[in-house]
Amino acid sequence: MKIRRVSLFLPRDTRWYRMLSRQMAQGFSQAGLEVSYCCGLLDQAGLSDWINQYRPDVIFEMNRARNDVPFLPKHIIHICWLVDFNGRVISDFYGSEITYLFSANWLDKFCYDGFYRWLAPGACLNDYYPATPDVRYPASFVGHIPKPWSMDELDADISADSIPLRFGEVLPILESRITSQRNYLNVHDDYLALLQTVAKDYFNRTVKLTNKLEYDVSGRLIRMLNRRELIDNILTVTDLALFGPQNWNDWDVYRPYYHCQLDSVMQMRQVYAGSQINLHEGESAHFRVMDCMASGGLILIKKNHWDELVGGGIRNFFVPGLHYLEFDVDQVGDICRYYLNQPLAAQKIRSAAVKAVRQAHTWRHRAEAILADLAGLGYKVAC
Repeated sequence: MKIRRVSLFLPRDTRWYRMLSRQMAQGFSQAGLEVSYCCGLLDQAGLSDWINQYRPDVIFEMNRARNDVPFLPKHIIHICWLVDFNGRVISDFYGSEITYLFSANWLDKFCYDGFYRWLAPGACLNDYYPATPDVRYPASFVGHIPKPWSMDELDADISADSIPLRFGEVLPILESRITSQRNYLNVHDDYLALLQTVAKDYFNRTVKLTNKLEYDVSGRLIRMLNRRELIDNILTVTDLALFGPQNWNDWDVYRPYYHCQLDSVMQMRQVYAGSQINLHEGESAHFRVMDCMASGGLILIKKNHWDELVGGGIRNFFVPGLHYLEFDVDQVGDICRYYLNQPLAAQKIRSAAVKAVRQAHTWRHRAEAILADLAGLGYKVAC
């Protein structure tokens, strides 16, 4: 069998996933494959109908591994791109012929013998390209922040023992421990282990885990801490435009800086190019980072300890100070001040980033790398 057709499945039918699936499909098409794609992970009947209609040789799913689709015919190659655990543990994702990990920080946590490696997003040059910018913002941040904790959430009893333990009692200690131990906390399991340690050491309790609590501790809390820390530092230096879901309005301190949800490629491109500095924290080689760089935006990225891992991390692709800027939180103010007042130096970085993305980091490049992985595993690729 030669690989001629691929079907892409992204987790949900949202505006962003529809945009992303189209961009990824273009990349595979440019690499020579016939492509079909869907926003939503199909059940057995739906997937059977899909296979009968499109006859894919490869199914590429985001956040679903082959073990979650035992009804998938064995002759079809399955690729899982793990971008978000969604409250699950990394060991839940197994069985695929290829597993790609969105974060290089997860590489040493993946516990199966099959083929796996880091895979960063690419950029779509039809959507993201430099144009004459209408500079409106000294700095911007595009992304999500969780809602603040409600009183019901803070009062919730999380104890597995007969004596209650309120989440609000544990939270400040947990926040402090997470902040001081960031470099040692990599995946879902690490945060849950820390929660149990805090409960035992400080309160002599065991925590009763629920799906909501697991997500709150391993996802929501991390994003909340990191984004508040970054934005609070930036606001001491310059004005800031915030874009993303309306959760920003639920934070009194951030409401004055919130603009809107960006609903189109054009809006995102205008913000990236129209900001003197674009801020990013989280996974360094993120979708937004690639899109911003392709648009001619200057991106300032919070350092991660895995950024320069061999075989994973943004420094495998780009050079800080040449293609993008990086920061530790205690340095971010000084870096912003400097580049806000050095437009020629900022433009030099923008231009180098656009060139680097175009040369090697589009969705076509990512599709070609995936096909090379398949060929390296002994599969015949028609294109």
